[in-house]
Amino acid sequence: MKIDQTVAKKAYDVVDAYIAAINAGDGDAVRETLNFPHFRIGAKGGVIHYPDNSADHLGNFRSRTSADSWHRSVVDDMEAIYTIPTKAHVSVNFRRLRADGSVIGAYHSLYIITEIDGHWGLQGGSGDGT
Repeated sequence: MKIDQTVAKKAYDVVDAYIAAINAGDGDAVRETLNFPHFRIGAKGGVIHYPDNSADHLGNFRSRTSADSWHRSVVDDMEAIYTIPTKAHVSVNFRRLRADGSVIGAYHSLYIITEIDGHWGLQGGSGDGT
């Protein structure tokens, strides 16, 4: 399967913006990186569904990661594994870190990046993190 590098680049830009917004603690910027309805499937099969942009995505993320003293996330690598003109599936390997730089863990997620009405955003994901 041939990967459209133009679509892949748009998807990578979304992932980078999402991680930067999470790390900055900017809830509005996080929402700007998402497409709705949005979903997240966790490691234990739990599904979080955001029907629209009214939910506190950043607050929900922080509540799931605060017990580990999460401070920031770092993307180690990402690869588009599927593209069509309006969608990309991106395999993302990342680490979660504490403020002192110690590693909480290394994780893998599959992000589904979509283009809706001209807006590229993260519409869903499934991973082994919370």
